[in-house]
Amino acid sequence: MTEHYSLLSHDEILAECAKMTAERAQGKIIGIEELAARLKISVETALALGAEEASRIHGRPMKIIRVESIN
Repeated sequence: MTEHYSLLSHDEILAECAKMTAERAQGKIIGIEELAARLKISVETALALGAEEASRIHGRPMKIIRVESIN
């Protein structure tokens, strides 16, 4: 697995994820840009982590084929 970095500590990441989980349980939709900003990671890193998780869940390799800027 590739190393990914955040400006937050492990405990800070877990705390922020817990906050987002609570918000999602209340119906808030959290987009990839907000998720990346709150975890202090790039959108590209968030997408790469998502692809790794999808690969693990589905049992087959998944990857980002193309990332284009939204702006």
